[in-house]
Amino acid sequence: MSKPWSTTKYLGWALAVCLSLGPTPSARACAFHGYTPNPTLVDLLLATEQAVVARPTSRGTYQIVDALLGPDLGEIPFPVSMHYRTQLEGDKSATALLVRDGAYGPWMEVTLLDPGFRNIIRTVVQNQSAWQLGQDAGRIKLFAALVNDSNPSIQRLALQELDRLPYATLKNVPVPPIRGLLENIEAGELDQRPIRILLACLSKDRSFGPVLAKALHQAVLQDKAYLGAYVTALVELQGKPAVEAIVAHYLASGTTSEGIQEKLLDALALQYKTARGATRRSIAREMADLVREKPEMADLLIAQFGPQASGRLLR
Repeated sequence: MSKPWSTTKYLGWALAVCLSLGPTPSARACAFHGYTPNPTLVDLLLATEQAVVARPTSRGTYQIVDALLGPDLGEIPFPVSMHYRTQLEGDKSATALLVRDGAYGPWMEVTLLDPGFRNIIRTVVQNQSAWQLGQDAGRIKLFAALVNDSNPSIQRLALQELDRLPYATLKNVPVPPIRGLLENIEAGELDQRPIRILLACLSKDRSFGPVLAKALHQAVLQDKAYLGAYVTALVELQGKPAVEAIVAHYLASGTTSEGIQEKLLDALALQYKTARGATRRSIAREMADLVREKPEMADLLIAQFGPQASGRLLR
């Protein structure tokens, strides 16, 4: 799982992936959705030593409006990009967030801010020390409440912040119903799809079941990186029937590749660790039956569930 970044040595890479809050590729590996989420804008602010809110000067540089972190330097000898200049000149209430790589490194434009977004950034900075130390309760609460914000950049950041949470933590976060969730699962931006899938199942709305089942089938056929999110979601939503169907159709059938089997078992292992009652017992029973029928899958199951859990399942 991704973890909060608390030291400046990560800032350069964090800047590279957080600039403009743009979509990021899903090419890494994580148990429940097929990739490790990139650092968020919040991670970036926790890692930097200097952050300012600024507007353009007549000379094409930035004048500091609010020094969030570090000293107030007045004017920054950093050229305003054409994109930012166009946006800022068109909206006098808008500002730009700039951060610096360390105390003397280069300044970088990070994102445009409306007044509401600016207040959120100020809250993040005020909590920098606590959140660097992993005291995340306030961080989680803040962004869980922003999933329906009217500003798309704030909504994106809120989803990114939820996406970084371990699944066991995410399950216990009170998230309000998300507008347009079904539409965005099917046609929304790919980098937001895994967290939307998980929030759909955590809503306990069973109408998502057929949609998620169909999407899982397509994800298996196309070997999509985040197919584990569909497995996790279906098991969360439907429990035992979903476990039995996934094992029968995609593991016991012998029709899927070892790589897909790894992703399926990885998600089932996650649910085995976090589920309770009948769902957990169903996973245990199905895994034991699977290895009895297909002994060649024992090593794969041990690799995904871990030696301790596998020992109990295969006993």
